[in-house]
Amino acid sequence: MIRLCACLVLIFGCASPLWASDWHRYVNPRFGTAVDIPADYRADGAPAVAGDGKLFRAGNGRSTIAVWGGPSQMGDFMGEIRSRISGDEAQGWTITYRSETPDWAAWGGTRGGHIFYAKAISTCDGRQTANVRLDYPAMDVPNFDAIVNRLGQSLAQDGGCF
Repeated sequence: MIRLCACLVLIFGCASPLWASDWHRYVNPRFGTAVDIPADYRADGAPAVAGDGKLFRAGNGRSTIAVWGGPSQMGDFMGEIRSRISGDEAQGWTITYRSETPDWAAWGGTRGGHIFYAKAISTCDGRQTANVRLDYPAMDVPNFDAIVNRLGQSLAQDGGCF
């Protein structure tokens, strides 16, 4: 019994930093896009993308998280995703990860010592998208695995449809 308790303490003790209350939930009031944000990230304006959302910057200034929602730009979720990925490639990003379904897509890439991870989900019967994008230095990869996982898992439509 003592071994079981010790194992549970170890398991939940290791997992607790990822799911601890030191994250907060951002919900876009207009489009309902929502995602969990680490506590040390502060709002730093709006993201430079079509739609409505916020840009969050890490306390050390080395990484950003952009969260936004908006109407589906092309009325075709997969077409919109292909367009975004092509846009990233046109900006010099090498796409190193790509996973797509009819309802969500995630992709990532590298450029000049930086990495990005992006995820978009189709919401409101395909009329809107909910989006998150994390940009961070490649040398910090081990520190960002848990953040990438949490962002991807927590991205959702928490509000009403526009």
